[in-house]
Amino acid sequence: MSAPPSNGRPLLSTRGLHKAFGGNVAVDDVSLDLHPDRITALIGPNGAGKTTLFNIITGYERADAGEITFDGRPVSGLAPWDISRRGVVRTFQTPVGFPTMTVWESLQVAGASHAVLTGMLTSRGRRETDELSRRAEEILENLGLAQLLDTPTDELAAGDRKLAELARQLMARPRLLLLDEPAAGVNPGAISRLSELIRDVHRSGIALMIIDHNLSFVLDVADYVHTMANGRIIAEGTPDETAANPLVRQVYMGADT
Repeated sequence: MSAPPSNGRPLLSTRGLHKAFGGNVAVDDVSLDLHPDRITALIGPNGAGKTTLFNIITGYERADAGEITFDGRPVSGLAPWDISRRGVVRTFQTPVGFPTMTVWESLQVAGASHAVLTGMLTSRGRRETDELSRRAEEILENLGLAQLLDTPTDELAAGDRKLAELARQLMARPRLLLLDEPAAGVNPGAISRLSELIRDVHRSGIALMIIDHNLSFVLDVADYVHTMANGRIIAEGTPDETAANPLVRQVYMGADT
């Protein structure tokens, strides 16, 4: 199976990223390109450096060395809110946000925060507020959460809480969305539905990069896979190429070469 053709210039590129915590090198000379017409995945064993790489890309950690460009412009070292304003947002392995708010309230706050950040509300007022409500309704319907809009976030089942976190980030109208363990805690019977929802998000024009330990989920939903171990990218390719790669099988799946 060949990777789908790219559309030319990558949306996001990293070059030579390096990050160490004391004597522990978490990210070691990582260079990769993310093309918007592929769902990209990042896999690897615990401690491989995947979440640290996400943290660097989204501004929650500062790289010791290396460069990041988004849409051809450097974003290395920018604060998370500056990177978000440019269109790069993320979810977290453990959902964050507003646990005592209802799902609806959480989305309204997320949407309004982004609107203030981007200056949307400064001159358009009520019209933009109404647009936020319409967008929230559409997102909740698309993610199958409409019936839970009045439920406090901390009362949601684990899988629904992950979807609510995804909905909150979609309110920011991202160009690139990084998903950290979206399948963790999701009922196995709902994984195929989650895969289809992620494909729907991608089809709507949002570029995606995913970390997840559920390998069957990753290989099903992704178009292209980067494998990390010990802070480095050790392999990349299509899901079929990744599954057949002896080095990947050895370091990630625990198989002999």
